[in-house]
Amino acid sequence: MCRAAGLVVRLNGEAASASTSSVPSPRLAMPSPAASSTASPRLPRRGLHDMTSAREGELLQQVKASVPRLSCSMVKGECGRVGVFGGCVMHTGAAYFAAIAALRCGADVVHVFCEREAGPVVRGYSPELAVHPVLDQEYGMEEIEHWLPRLHAVVLGPGLGRNQSMGGRLALVLEKIKALELPVVVDADGLWHLASNPLMLRGYSRAVITPNPQEFSRLARGILNIEVAPSLLPDPETVSKLARALGHLTILHKGSEDVISDGRTVELGHSPGSPRRCGGQGDLLAGLLAAFLAWGHRGEPGPAPCLVAAWGASRLARACAAQAFAVAGRGMLAQDVLDAIRPEFARLYESETFL
Repeated sequence: MCRAAGLVVRLNGEAASASTSSVPSPRLAMPSPAASSTASPRLPRRGLHDMTSAREGELLQQVKASVPRLSCSMVKGECGRVGVFGGCVMHTGAAYFAAIAALRCGADVVHVFCEREAGPVVRGYSPELAVHPVLDQEYGMEEIEHWLPRLHAVVLGPGLGRNQSMGGRLALVLEKIKALELPVVVDADGLWHLASNPLMLRGYSRAVITPNPQEFSRLARGILNIEVAPSLLPDPETVSKLARALGHLTILHKGSEDVISDGRTVELGHSPGSPRRCGGQGDLLAGLLAAFLAWGHRGEPGPAPCLVAAWGASRLARACAAQAFAVAGRGMLAQDVLDAIRPEFARLYESETFL
């Protein structure tokens, strides 16, 4: 680990020392030692959240500025309509967690597009979701074309499946998303298809991909033609290099520190998370990110809206996981993380976002 002028940089997972002038391009926004040394999430959360670096404070304000101010004059949908494409019959939970996380974050309406046999299962999870069991149906694209223009952001991949026909359907949906200029999160099985067909997303700057270490390794092999060992402490320059190769879309590499880059700038999500890794946490992050993307692209977007949305979703997801672990410990489940979204969102982002 290198510490220079209050900055922390990890290079290739090894300890190193350097001056701030030696940090490679792109610009790295790094945490201060005080922020990175925050104690175990088992400690009381009160008091920890004030330990932020100047850059974190700036990003927090940018995220807050993107959150719509609530008022009694609003109509349903103004705070975001999100679509989730996923949920084969064997993996309905992934689509559900992504969808319900977007709702808990504050999106008004979430549509789930899934396979026919998965539809009743997803409906059974929550009556709050609008479910369209059409992904594997001949008429499915017609219904998708009807609903896509009404959405503000889309998630592609949770529980989608990896068969060849679904990959072809995914490519068609992405073409329609790009034509409508919708922000999109590609996660899970969507990343598996992307590794074999990177052209379907290359150059689309409103896209954010959210690989874990194994998925990033597969993408690096398929797109950069290099072998990158899966690591919870990825090299920021390699993450940035992949973002550039994909035409400056945004990458949120999940790990013990989340590394976020569009190939120009790197931001780190280093706030406390959870040592407990249970299924569903990545799906929750994808749903949170979709809500932030929907808000960040409203009206006149601020600078680097995808980077800001990715950092904001990462910060919230890590805070929810830390809080859930503080309560449930080793037995923490994705539902515990989901239950923490409302209080943690209020703590981090709610001030000055309601009337």
